[in-house]
Amino acid sequence: MNLPEWLANRWLVQHESSREEVEDLLAVVERDLGDAAIDSLSPDWRLGIAYNAALQLATLGLAAEGYRPARERAHERAILSLRFTLGIEAQAVDTIDAVRRKRNISNYERAGTTSASEAQEMYTIAVQLRERALAWLRARHPELYGS
Repeated sequence: MNLPEWLANRWLVQHESSREEVEDLLAVVERDLGDAAIDSLSPDWRLGIAYNAALQLATLGLAAEGYRPARERAHERAILSLRFTLGIEAQAVDTIDAVRRKRNISNYERAGTTSASEAQEMYTIAVQLRERALAWLRARHPELYGS
């Protein structure tokens, strides 16, 4: 599948992005990466915050390409779209998607389900994703990012 097919399936809707929107999403990413690096937070929270940074980067990729997720399964669709927008490898996308599911458990059902190493792995993925997203924006959408 590809993004136009997702649009046809109503998994996405068309969206016109702006430089301001991209800057705002990147500000959220920076805040979240800073917070996810705070060792005194529980691993559950650090994982969730690092995941949110990755989610915002996925949302940014879709927005830059002229889309946003439809309401149903929006987080899942945003994360899975990383394959089509930023060209992220399937293994990394699958890891982020697994964290999406794990985060739901730690946020709503049970505390203490995340190890420090899991939180650190998600943080590392989010940092790498940010670097990839910035390079992608400069190359593919310079009107939305950079000078």
